[in-house]
Amino acid sequence: MIIRNSAKAIIVHENKLLVTKLEDNDGVFYLLPGGGQNAGENLHETLKRECTEEIGLKVNIGELAFIRECFMDKGIHRVEFIFFCTVDTIEHDKIIGAKGASLDNNQLGVEWIPILDLIKRPLFPSTLRELIVQHENGLNGRTIYLGEIQ
Repeated sequence: MIIRNSAKAIIVHENKLLVTKLEDNDGVFYLLPGGGQNAGENLHETLKRECTEEIGLKVNIGELAFIRECFMDKGIHRVEFIFFCTVDTIEHDKIIGAKGASLDNNQLGVEWIPILDLIKRPLFPSTLRELIVQHENGLNGRTIYLGEIQ
């Protein structure tokens, strides 16, 4: 089994969450921006690179929000490190309606989802929907390690 680290960004601005928008045979869904760590990169370098590629923005990385594990096909054990991040307001204005610099497979672009709508949107892993809403509402009761969640 291969262990693969990845870094993801929770970017909230003006009560909206920035996500990558994708589509597969089951329809449209959303993921947090970020991706796999390359050899020789630390997690912050990974997250900065992935956000530049996927959403076309430089991020300011804050504290570690969550750690999630998942077991994928082909014997891959992924460990995701999810960080709270911000973007500069000027850069935020550039992203609205724009596509990332280098779209991933099935990626349609990016979208700002209102926090109030997050629970009913297909953001994966779905457990993060409620945790992000709770955080934005000041209900932190924080558990950083989430284990294997869907």
